[in-house]
Amino acid sequence: MAIYLYSKGDKLPPGHFHIIVETLVKHSDGTYLVMQRDYSKKEYPGLYEGSAGGSLISGETKKEGAIREVREETGLIINDVSPTYYFMSEKDGVISQGYIAIISGTKDITYLKGETINHKWLTLKELKAFILTAEYNKAHASRLKTYLDTLED
Repeated sequence: MAIYLYSKGDKLPPGHFHIIVETLVKHSDGTYLVMQRDYSKKEYPGLYEGSAGGSLISGETKKEGAIREVREETGLIINDVSPTYYFMSEKDGVISQGYIAIISGTKDITYLKGETINHKWLTLKELKAFILTAEYNKAHASRLKTYLDTLED
């Protein structure tokens, strides 16, 4: 398998995909973390997402990328993630791999400058309702909903 390296913002040739990992964090008390994107972000400024996520770094596995993104964007240390959804958009040249990480202990969040500015911990019922609001990134909601629909309140 050939590996091609591209810089952020590069237009990918047909058949090449940008891989994004998105990790929903669940606390052992049953609440889920949603993070608000910084207003300086080019895409979806100021909107909430139920994930810490981003692009893979060269040589990184999807799981390694998911764990790193959670640490960078929330300050939370996780050791493992489990897959929840997988979406591929040939039109956009993007593969989105969803994960869940379950944590216990602290719920203290550290924001990454230029990435995140606020957060909320929501019950499953609250999260299912929140992803339908104007405050939530609709593109992410459509992916996350496929996983949330498998869970019972």
